[in-house]
Amino acid sequence: MSKIMLLLSLVFLWSCAQERVPEQSLPLDTRENYVEALHQLDLVDTALGRRWLEAGEQAVQLPVDMEAPLEELVIVEAHRPAALGYRFPGRRGRRITIEIESDMDRFFADVYRDDEQRTPVASLHGSSGEITFEPQRDNHYILRLQPELLRDGRFTLRFVAEAALHFPVEGVGEERIYSFFGDPRDGGRRIHEGVDIFAPRGTPLLATSDAVVFRVGWRDRGGNIVSLRDTTRDLMIYYAHLDEQLVVEGQRVSAGDVIGTVGNTGNARTTPPHLHIGVYQGSWRNAVDPWDYFVDPPVTVPVSVSSSRAESLGAWYVLERPLPADTRIPVVAMAPRFINRNPFLNLGPAVRSATGLPEVPEPAYRQTTLTIGTPVQIVGVSGSHVRVRTEAGEEWITTLPQLEQIASVQLRDKESATTAATAPTAAVTVGSRRLVTDTGNPDVEM
Repeated sequence: MSKIMLLLSLVFLWSCAQERVPEQSLPLDTRENYVEALHQLDLVDTALGRRWLEAGEQAVQLPVDMEAPLEELVIVEAHRPAALGYRFPGRRGRRITIEIESDMDRFFADVYRDDEQRTPVASLHGSSGEITFEPQRDNHYILRLQPELLRDGRFTLRFVAEAALHFPVEGVGEERIYSFFGDPRDGGRRIHEGVDIFAPRGTPLLATSDAVVFRVGWRDRGGNIVSLRDTTRDLMIYYAHLDEQLVVEGQRVSAGDVIGTVGNTGNARTTPPHLHIGVYQGSWRNAVDPWDYFVDPPVTVPVSVSSSRAESLGAWYVLERPLPADTRIPVVAMAPRFINRNPFLNLGPAVRSATGLPEVPEPAYRQTTLTIGTPVQIVGVSGSHVRVRTEAGEEWITTLPQLEQIASVQLRDKESATTAATAPTAAVTVGSRRLVTDTGNPDVEM
């Protein structure tokens, strides 16, 4: 029994180590409790109950693919049980924040790791606010957003990814990083386990997070050094070549506190003053690239949904020509101001993983062509794209101009949209599935 408990404990600790989740975003089991209540009340045997459960499962099995930053405005209708699924990458060193606003007060918002177990990672506590977590490894994640039965309203979601740690040199940024993780050292006999940030001698050096000073001293290579231990992230932060050391061992520091000044001590005595900083995860043997910890992505602010675009929410269209669509909201494209020149970034996953740069394969997204006569409803709008839902509940991504060019019928209710479709197209093909349009009352019988 003790061996089994030890194994379970190790599995639990390994799982928890893959993300840092603050207390206000820890995973909840409120949706599971709600599902159990539906079973006890026999509501899962009703058409509405079954559709609600199916929608929730479809949201995690067939999510829409996207990347931060993103803002999307979406609607749900009480008579059409639905759930929203978003799959997105999370890189080690980033802080992921998902802001959720709604005019509803009874819904579930949960993040899962995209693995076989659908491991719970984080949840929204309350009816609005944000979910925050930091991946400790590169992974993909799925957000499922689902209201309770017979509730409708709107959601505004904002996905943001930022550097998780405070930049360590006061008054400068990534433009002063001149030497990168993975650069060769000593004629190629070792690699550079950090980045070098150049600044004038005496420039204050800052704590990257709330941490404990566990080493202040001298090393032949690093000169004056300070090491911090961030226990919440299981990180050790190594500062080298300091001119002054302004902390003592055992001292607690907060993000942004001054811990020393820039110098060129140790083997940097023949170079201009700079900070060598290294990030180690778990142990000194596991150096990881500091770039994502300190440098924000090129874009952190999502494109806001315009009021004119929001007015299209809820509209039904009937396609007069085939409509290509897929399940990916394209990422906001912008060239970075400064590039991480880590030489391992252009190598394969095996080499990247062996050098502290794990890479998760990009998930394949689905594509289809919606056929002539298919009624679709706009249920989500983002900066340049719309999310449409078929009568079968399948969701696809396209652009509003493309939709309007090939669907001249725009109506506000499903009955009118279905009536507008010609009789021969009452049965239409969506991908490989054969659907029959519903011309009856949209209300669902319990």
